[in-house]
Amino acid sequence: METTIYYFTATGNSLDVAKSIEKSLEETELVSIPKSSNYKIITPVTEKVGFVFPVYDYSIPLVVKDFLNKLDLSNTSYIFAAATCNFLPGLALDKVDSILKRKEKKLNSGFVIKMPGTYIAMYGANSEKTQIKKFKQKDKKVTTIIDCIKNCKDHGIEKSKLIIDRLLAPKFEKSMDNFPTKDSTFCVDDNCIGCGICSKVCAFDNIKIIDGKPNWQHKCQQCFACIHLCPKASIQIGKDTVNKKRYRNPNVSMQDIINANSSLK
Repeated sequence: METTIYYFTATGNSLDVAKSIEKSLEETELVSIPKSSNYKIITPVTEKVGFVFPVYDYSIPLVVKDFLNKLDLSNTSYIFAAATCNFLPGLALDKVDSILKRKEKKLNSGFVIKMPGTYIAMYGANSEKTQIKKFKQKDKKVTTIIDCIKNCKDHGIEKSKLIIDRLLAPKFEKSMDNFPTKDSTFCVDDNCIGCGICSKVCAFDNIKIIDGKPNWQHKCQQCFACIHLCPKASIQIGKDTVNKKRYRNPNVSMQDIINANSSLK
């Protein structure tokens, strides 16, 4: 193998991007970050390594941060990352670069890819028209990414044109410490059929099915996979998500997400 792409996905956006990159490269392997999280040290053997992940609170998800800290990149000479987000990337890519610099490496190329929004605590899924527009933009950006990877170009780290997200990033990143117990407001309505899909798509072993209903274990990372992917849309955050449109990336199947996130069961 020449390239390893590590990814974390909840509703499929980051996996869609990772697969789009992978199919245009030779000798490339996709590896789920949650499936590697139990290892104390992770040592890629490929010269090129990439990370694809969603932006959470203007930063990187905790699972991605923990993963990056475990990496031994002594075999790697070119590193890239793609951060998916609905609006602003904050300091997510800078965070990756700072972790790499502690390992005497750097982020050669960092890309921001706008994808349909998934933060259902605030808003429902984007309209189909908006989704299609973003997927076309994604395809265009992936072409640039592939060229950089093939030729080991130093693209640098992309940033938003606005500065507000970078100013707010430290404050929002600190709030992620409270993520684990935010599932205390999660509940199910009468439409729940006890299928267990919520448990299967959760990458953090945070959902146990007890008496046919999901019970959250306060290890949440606010990915909202359980809410978006429930086939009956029965999982709610109190009343905040009632009647809000759910989302799954149409280029990624439910089974793809289960396969990516089921290793911690």
